[in-house]
Amino acid sequence: MKYNFKKIETKWQEIWKKKKIYLTKNILDKKKFYVLDMFPYPSGYGLHVGHILGYTASDVFSRFKKSLGYNVLHPIGFDSFGLPTEQFAIKTGQSPKQITKLNIKTYSKQLLKLGLSYDWNRTISTHKKEYFKWTQWIFLKLFNSWYDKKKEKAKDIKKLIKIFNKNGNLNVLAYSRFSKKFNSFQWKKLNCSDQERILQNYRLAFISKSSVNWCPKLGSVLANEEIENKLSKIGCYPVCKKKMFQWSLRIKAYLVRLLKDLKLIKGTKKLKSIQKNWICETKGINIVFFLYKENNIINKRAKFEIFTTKPYLLFGISFFCFPFGSSLIKKYTQFGRNYKKRIFKNRIVIFSGLYAVNNLNTNKIPIFISNFVKDKFNKQIIHCIPYVNFESYFLAKKINLNITRIINKNKFHKICINSKFLTGLDIKIANLLIIKFLITKKIGFLCRKYKINNAIFSRQRSWGEPIPIYFKNKIPIPIYEKYLPLSLPNVKNKRKDFAFAWNKKKKQIVYTSLIDDKNIFKLEICTMPSWAASNFYFLRYMDPNNFEFLVDKKIENYWRNVDLYIGGIEHATGHLIYSRFIYKFLYDRGFVSSKEPFRKILNQGMILAKSAIIFKKKNKLFSYFLVKDNIKKFQKIYIDVNLLKNKNEVNIKKLRNWIPEFRTAKFISENNKFFCYRLVEKMSKSKFNVINPDYICKEYGADTLRLYEMFLGPLDKAKIWNLISIKGVHMFLKNFWNLFHYKNKFRIDESKSSYKEKSLLNVSITKIKKSLESHHFNIPISEFMILLNKLKEMKCNKRDILEPFTILISFYAPHISEEIWEKLGNNKSIFFATFPKMNENLLLKKYLLYPITLNGKFKFKIKTDISVNTSKLITRIFHSLLMAQPIKKLFIVQNKILNFVTK
Repeated sequence: MKYNFKKIETKWQEIWKKKKIYLTKNILDKKKFYVLDMFPYPSGYGLHVGHILGYTASDVFSRFKKSLGYNVLHPIGFDSFGLPTEQFAIKTGQSPKQITKLNIKTYSKQLLKLGLSYDWNRTISTHKKEYFKWTQWIFLKLFNSWYDKKKEKAKDIKKLIKIFNKNGNLNVLAYSRFSKKFNSFQWKKLNCSDQERILQNYRLAFISKSSVNWCPKLGSVLANEEIENKLSKIGCYPVCKKKMFQWSLRIKAYLVRLLKDLKLIKGTKKLKSIQKNWICETKGINIVFFLYKENNIINKRAKFEIFTTKPYLLFGISFFCFPFGSSLIKKYTQFGRNYKKRIFKNRIVIFSGLYAVNNLNTNKIPIFISNFVKDKFNKQIIHCIPYVNFESYFLAKKINLNITRIINKNKFHKICINSKFLTGLDIKIANLLIIKFLITKKIGFLCRKYKINNAIFSRQRSWGEPIPIYFKNKIPIPIYEKYLPLSLPNVKNKRKDFAFAWNKKKKQIVYTSLIDDKNIFKLEICTMPSWAASNFYFLRYMDPNNFEFLVDKKIENYWRNVDLYIGGIEHATGHLIYSRFIYKFLYDRGFVSSKEPFRKILNQGMILAKSAIIFKKKNKLFSYFLVKDNIKKFQKIYIDVNLLKNKNEVNIKKLRNWIPEFRTAKFISENNKFFCYRLVEKMSKSKFNVINPDYICKEYGADTLRLYEMFLGPLDKAKIWNLISIKGVHMFLKNFWNLFHYKNKFRIDESKSSYKEKSLLNVSITKIKKSLESHHFNIPISEFMILLNKLKEMKCNKRDILEPFTILISFYAPHISEEIWEKLGNNKSIFFATFPKMNENLLLKKYLLYPITLNGKFKFKIKTDISVNTSKLITRIFHSLLMAQPIKKLFIVQNKILNFVTK
């Protein structure tokens, strides 16, 4: 009987689906294990083989843990809101909801074909009301919370209002940039609108004017991780900075905890260093400078602060540089906002007429204004040290300051240290003395700065979660939780009037034309960012059909954390930080029972493939070999690898049909051939170099693909996709099938196996278990192949050997294993089979082969029982084989080698 993988895989996929084999129950008294794949986004391209690497690894480990007796939760869902779908809908005139539905159907079909052990009854999609109700619920909880720095936790905003009513903010230690102090009498005198304006400075979700990454072509704000080289990753459109009223989350309140609790997560050093570098904690000192006009101080309120990690460098400050938008510049000079607009196109530096005094040496420092101020920490002000800093030196040249740049920093350090203040002191001691001086004079205070900013939470999109806020007198008012979810506006036939206003009386959405600012109010039209839903999806998997609570407390306390989280390391900066932040917030408010959501994170390496790149200049496209010496002068364009013929040659006819703009382009070829440049890089849809798994499943089967993905190498290493060796993996499965079949008939030997056969199996079981526990998914496959070859040599097809062997292979190749398992007479699915037992006695060696060397030269090997004493063995060899030659030295490596020296 031939191995008909198509028939076998189709059969078992239907049975598993019909019988709901992978259904997971909340058995609260059974030991649990939660395995999770990072939330997939269902794009129109479907899955590629790079995605399947992580999904297969998680599935292998889930099946392994299931065989060890764990109640395993292994769910799947779809992060289905997003900008790519919205842009595709705009271009094609389709509904994003319909596009998403089709994409999810494609993804689900592909995942089912792979035989992954997902509990499909727990599947969630973020665009569905049942899910985004909870995204909105979490936003409202953030809106109605503040951060108590003393207790280091988030609290209900009602508690803060009570404190304000009793004592004002005089004794409040909260995370806030609000510096004004008020007592209870002053607070109570304020009207509701003014009180809310103050509360906006304390809420964890707040609205303010922020500098954001604005992409005019996409018509939306973008996060830093959505931009590369000042271009949007989607569409490669220009991105600029713009000030807009935006919703933000005070993630900065949690940065200390996010850094401290990294120790609670098992992950690679690389992963943790990425998190640390993204947050980027820097310890330093804030120094206060007062503003002067000529020789007179303006007033004690006219001051500014700068942050530095090297206070001794203050001796080198030549001038300060402020942006035109600075409140101090607008207040104390004639340079206002309109002036900035007039000169924005040119890079200029103008003297403001203001000075600051260096408190260390009483030098007067001039203050200039510029329209290209950039600074890592101070953001609004640069303290310019042109001796060592190139940007400061460039600014100094613009204002004609006669300053010589000192390239050698050590030389500059000596100039600073040899000042009157710190003659001849070591730099470290100098820094400490300066800090002490500044703190004593109350013009400096120690602090920490972070690179990461509060998370911008608004997106100017239509395909995303609506923010459940309406505006009354420009003040944001939350919609009560019981009226959630707030649905997306229903826009049809490009009508300007659509249903997206809030009727406060009727508690429902009405048409925008009815807004009267009395009973019907404007709703927030911005939506949430794409990462809003992926912050907590692992919690909804625990209890997906609960419509009363985010997750039932007993169920959450059972599943508790994700025990193993598998995904790409590229998510370490965005998703991982935000999800940890939201989880900590939920922990503070008592909705979850632990500090961290993930116990162990495993990052899969990238699958690499050859991309195809062509080169463009104006409306002309050039063959690679014509431009290879001047590539930088040309625009790089990625094209689909399926448009190639003969490896590197482009099929121009197909290319013209692929993108409309190429139909009229002129192709400059060589000898009537047009070549592209091939580059090995990450397999990515944006680079059009992906391999569709459907083709491989059709040619070789899902089991072969799964085995091959794991066989490529260690999970965490990058791997080049190459189909040459897939035939070898497929042949292995054929040979495994043939162990059970002879002359087209299934056969199995029911007699007991020999000691050698049992010992061989036990060695394999031990190695495979150890490898799986340490997540070395490629090693068991080599062990399978070794075991198979040895069993073939021994002509062994005994049940007590092949049945455990089948269980081991089922983690990787479930379809073929399930078919054989059934033929072996088992009524229950192999998915429920117990991991094969190991007999430790069979792992012990009974005999040893001792290599014997004489004067360093190998002579022979001697077989001896393991229980034989070494001294007896030496005596035996000495008398019988060395003919009583005098031994000068004897080197013994116990149980390994004996070396006699007679010379």
